Amino acid sequence: MQVSNVPGVPYPVYVAGSRITHMYPFGPLPGCAAMITLISHNGECCIGTNTDRAAITDPGGLAEDLRAGLDEVIALA
Repeated sequence: MQVSNVPGVPYPVYVAGSRITHMYPFGPLPGCAAMITLISHNGECCIGTNTDRAAITDPGGLAEDLRAGLDEVIALA
């Protein structure tokens, strides 16, 4: 697993007059089983995953585990 953080735009941005509320990153898969990428945008953070299907056979379980881990970290704050 590789994890990356991409700093996003710290202020509101628009496309064709519509405000972008969330940005979901899609990091490359450079030979590892999973690439987990977080991007911050105007006070929000979004996480994207890119996985090797042969290595991660239960992507839903991975998402649940990531969610549980983040909940645990947030509870400590």
